[in-house]
Amino acid sequence: MSSSYRIGIGIVLATVAASTLVCFTQTNPYPPIRSGYDLGEAANPLGSFAFTERSGQEITDADLTDRVWVASFVFSRCPSSCPRISAEMAKLQADLPDNSPVRLVSITVDPDFDTPEVLTDFARRYGADPDRWWFLTAPQEYTYEFVQRGFLQSVAEATEDDLASGAEAILHSTKLALVDRGNRVVGVFDIADEVGMVRLRERIAYLSAPDWARGLPAVNASLNGTCAILLILGWILIRSGNVRGHTVAQVAALTVSAIFLACYLVYHAQVGSVKFSGVGPARPAYFSILLSHTILAVVMVPMILITVVRALRKRFDRHRVIAQVTFPIWVYVSITGVVIYLMLYQLDFSTAAPAVAGV
Repeated sequence: MSSSYRIGIGIVLATVAASTLVCFTQTNPYPPIRSGYDLGEAANPLGSFAFTERSGQEITDADLTDRVWVASFVFSRCPSSCPRISAEMAKLQADLPDNSPVRLVSITVDPDFDTPEVLTDFARRYGADPDRWWFLTAPQEYTYEFVQRGFLQSVAEATEDDLASGAEAILHSTKLALVDRGNRVVGVFDIADEVGMVRLRERIAYLSAPDWARGLPAVNASLNGTCAILLILGWILIRSGNVRGHTVAQVAALTVSAIFLACYLVYHAQVGSVKFSGVGPARPAYFSILLSHTILAVVMVPMILITVVRALRKRFDRHRVIAQVTFPIWVYVSITGVVIYLMLYQLDFSTAAPAVAGV
């Protein structure tokens, strides 16, 4: 093995070792449980429903089934929690793009008082856009059953003891419910949890993205895997003296990498970042791989450009040296791209239990 290969492998090993040291010493494998969370396999279908919007329009499950939407539970006479809940909904409305397909929905838990006219005034306090943020009402018994069964949230009239202790007239959830297409409740997020609110926004961005955009991670992983195969094939061909075959394989690898970069940028423009939710040893392991992958990807780009330029100028002696350094770095970045996809999108590390002390 030439010294150039050793340099490339050494760069990879040093970066992996440094990344592993940093991530295993700085990452908490079991971060605090958040009050905002995804329901995962426990996602709950809402079934059929019908409410009256503040405009007087009837809103049914059919009006929302093709949308991602966020639901809150409020009432206009609420002195404390509802202003905070509605303020968070107003922030969401401001954060969402004007052309966002996401709908915001506030359901009153005091329908006897909150008529459409009252809800209109209530909505006006928070600058609610009637085309993006609906306020719904229905008979109390129907509403309470729907909130409890569909959204898995508690709601009840306060007892005299509750009122004496300073409770609001109606006890209800301060969580925002995230509903995916098909009217499935996929997460609940407490407004008091700042991290949970960040997570809610991430999930909204992901779920509301077009189907083709949400499929790009699998495409990107396939491109990374294909690139690794082409690189190894090109290496085998040049070792056997097949310069033409090597050139074709390397050009194909470069093309695949360029397509990957374009898809990667499009995906993040459409969806944003997706956070790793795993716990246990997988958490620092994931971040170790991600950190080393990111560092080496940045290092790799100018090295590839230099390698290509030297080949085009027929400076093959110098081309060979930089190519041998670049090769192990490029292969590592390609393979870890697939590993990151599998850990982030395909494998479930969310239920790992912490080790018991003394065992």
